[in-house]
Amino acid sequence: MIKVIHPLLCYYPSQAGGPANSLYWLNCALNPDGFSSVVVATKYGLVSDSDSQTFSANHNVSFFNSKGKSFIKKSIQELKIADIVQFSSLFFPPTLPVLLAAIRNNKTIIISPRGELYQAAISQKAFQKKVWISIIKMFQNKIHFHATNTFELEIIKKTFPKAKSTVVIPNYMEMPKKLNLDVTMSFVFVGRINPIKNIDLLISAIAEVIKTHPKVSLVIVGSARLDYEIAYHATLKAQIKQLELEDVVVFKGHLNGEIKNKVIASSKALLLPSKSENFGNVVLEALAQGTPVMASKNTPWAILEEKKAGFWVDSTVENLTKNMLKILDLNKLDYQHMRDNAYNLCKSNFDIKTNINVWEKYYQKITNYV
Repeated sequence: MIKVIHPLLCYYPSQAGGPANSLYWLNCALNPDGFSSVVVATKYGLVSDSDSQTFSANHNVSFFNSKGKSFIKKSIQELKIADIVQFSSLFFPPTLPVLLAAIRNNKTIIISPRGELYQAAISQKAFQKKVWISIIKMFQNKIHFHATNTFELEIIKKTFPKAKSTVVIPNYMEMPKKLNLDVTMSFVFVGRINPIKNIDLLISAIAEVIKTHPKVSLVIVGSARLDYEIAYHATLKAQIKQLELEDVVVFKGHLNGEIKNKVIASSKALLLPSKSENFGNVVLEALAQGTPVMASKNTPWAILEEKKAGFWVDSTVENLTKNMLKILDLNKLDYQHMRDNAYNLCKSNFDIKTNINVWEKYYQKITNYV
């Protein structure tokens, strides 16, 4: 039996970060005869005030109000009887003390930076992060690093050239119920209201699109939590007012579950024009509903064009406009083919139920478990 512990900021049912869902789906899918998982998370993004949750006999979660002493103490307590400690952030404050405890206890260690080493991300609080990385470099030969795409893998190799090992495994998902809804004339963005997401470019592009397709709208699903995100949200509202798009661009706020899936399923396409994205779980959520995706070339989604499930484009107003118009101008049959391709891509490449063996074999390999 291989036991894995995950110390992280947020976990399902929280929807405040990608790992909250992707790690939940992973832990649910692991074969209970050979694997067990313990999660130590904060209550960030939770609606309920529960302190713990048992999803199964081999899948337990402890929630804490903060990432302070109690969180760290619980993580260290659990790692002593675990085989693997899997971190989903380099810069999450408890990572360093728990990492040092894992090294002292001779545990197998995995770190998934999840985009934190990308230039757009690391430039924020750059000095602090540089110091953090220099400390982790001292122990890199004891750490396995996990990337979700090959571009991130190269960044990890450059940053930690003496790492014990590196591997690429994409995020997988538990396929939701596919909703068969009428498709509207709306494009949708889902994610944080954050400058890194380039939402301002989408607003400028939709202003161009409606010149020839006046019934088109842009739905923005997501919230601004941090101060600089709230400031960015205000600039977006000012931009919408200046361009007279109050009836075209709609902010829906944060949506979860089937409500969010309905918005995605009924949209012409999901738009992800980010400056950087190490994966983008929202792409899977769209593909699972058969909704095509238009993602920027700063994301690892070249496969969208390979499988004719959407577009992979340079994130400029001109390119976003041109490719939105391409989608709108597809005939009914070609558009339906694109929707079918989107669903089939998700089902074949990213369904956790048919790909869980990738993680199981990886865990077995790095622990020398037979």
